[in-house]
Amino acid sequence: MTTEKRYGILDSLPTYGPMYVPVSESGEPFYSEGVVVRFFRNDGTDWVANFQSGWTELKEVIELEESNDLLIIANGTCYLMNPNNEKPVDVFGVGYSNVFKVSNGDLVLQDQTDLTIINQNGTHWDSERISWDGLKEIQIEESIVKGLSYDPMYDADEWVEFSYDLNSKTLIGGSYHRYDNKKPWWKFW
Repeated sequence: MTTEKRYGILDSLPTYGPMYVPVSESGEPFYSEGVVVRFFRNDGTDWVANFQSGWTELKEVIELEESNDLLIIANGTCYLMNPNNEKPVDVFGVGYSNVFKVSNGDLVLQDQTDLTIINQNGTHWDSERISWDGLKEIQIEESIVKGLSYDPMYDADEWVEFSYDLNSKTLIGGSYHRYDNKKPWWKFW
């Protein structure tokens, strides 16, 4: 990995110079200011990307240790970008609200209902659904993610503990599968 500057986060779109490149999941241009990043190519030139925003306030650029790609989190939407190219390698998510680093270097992104795990080479995968609508108090101990998931069912209006093992991809607890083994309401008659 190089120690040369590969990017810079800008406060707004530049008022002069070459036109910025709109970057979106669909590849279609959009006409509002999103998250603006200046990239520096290996040949010494630079370009400015305007990333279409997601639904949260989370903005961050993360260098992946085992890849030339950068992870751009644009208000909850993730873009895997190579600074030399104007098209994203991958785009996923819209509602990520937090990012956590695991001891092995992997990243865990928190959404409202599940987790996305990003390996340091840029590959990523999603956990099964954990919550009906909301995760909070996320903590990571070694390869175990623990937290609370919201259960709005049957007037419960409560937060249910869960743990998710990143190695075995196993979920214990959580609110979403809490009623899977219950008898359907129409069989009570």
